[in-house]
Amino acid sequence: MNNAQDLNDPPSEQEGKQDNRIEAMLSDLNKDSIEDVEQYVEAIRSREVENTQRLSVQLKQVPPGPFSLVKKLGILLIWYLRPVLFVIGKAVRSYLRFFLGVLAASWGVLIESISPLTWRRTVRYEFKRTLGQVVSGGFFSTFFTASLAGLAVVSQAIFWLGATGLTKMTGPILITVLVREVAPILVGMILLGRNGILAVTECSLLAMGGQLRSFTALGIDPFVTIVVPKAWAFMVGSFCLGMIFGTVSLFMGYVVTYMMGTMQDSIWTFYSNILSAMSVWDYVLVPLKFTVMGFMIGVGSCITGMNVKNDDEPATLLPKGFTRGIMIIMVVNILFTLEF
Repeated sequence: MNNAQDLNDPPSEQEGKQDNRIEAMLSDLNKDSIEDVEQYVEAIRSREVENTQRLSVQLKQVPPGPFSLVKKLGILLIWYLRPVLFVIGKAVRSYLRFFLGVLAASWGVLIESISPLTWRRTVRYEFKRTLGQVVSGGFFSTFFTASLAGLAVVSQAIFWLGATGLTKMTGPILITVLVREVAPILVGMILLGRNGILAVTECSLLAMGGQLRSFTALGIDPFVTIVVPKAWAFMVGSFCLGMIFGTVSLFMGYVVTYMMGTMQDSIWTFYSNILSAMSVWDYVLVPLKFTVMGFMIGVGSCITGMNVKNDDEPATLLPKGFTRGIMIIMVVNILFTLEF
């Protein structure tokens, strides 16, 4: 509201306040040993005059009427909220830019994968190496997490459904809760935590060390050499870990309930009931959900690591990669949930 009061002051007082602000800015510039102070003076004066004229012109252009005061207050409110809106818009644009970049990079991976020239020996080696890291590195984490999910979700669902006489609802509930929702999110977080952050670190080190520019100078496309094999390795690895998670969690839940005496059927009958509760769309969308989530995590991790800035450090880059990965997991899960 200080600027609003400045508009009502006489021109001489406005010039005096502007001179005081300019002198304060000049003192700060002198402390920083900035040269060409006269140019800064002219820039500051022109910006002050331009901003004042712009706001005053907008206020003068409001037609007189019963709501003129409300319109002027709205103009003043928007004028002074512009810095806040700028900060919010900058954050929103950064995340939208990242998602658009991931979509564009995903389309580029699909296009480049069609060409047989893409799958040279170095690309195949990177695919095998990354796939081994994803599957072997995430196997024990997936097995342990699936065992806990089986003890916490499957056994409790079977126990309480059996206690209430709703045993026939065991299959549909486990498919809806565990297979469709819980398993993709947990597998995606395991994949992101163990391999996605590793991909962010590897790509960021290559970018900061200048190796990516060296690849380009040698005629090697870093996108084809790094992003394409990692994206496909993440996709295949996510599918494998998802199938392991579903099988182990259901098995552990069955074992616990069988030992408690709640479940009397054999393991084959239990699995048959679960599979019969799945619809045709479940056989298509559940594996597709695992593969798309793994593919997007791989592309997003590589893009985050390769698009480093000068002020980025591991302390800021790794949390950024983890946050973006979580956002990818939630967006993919929500989109596929809407399809169901």
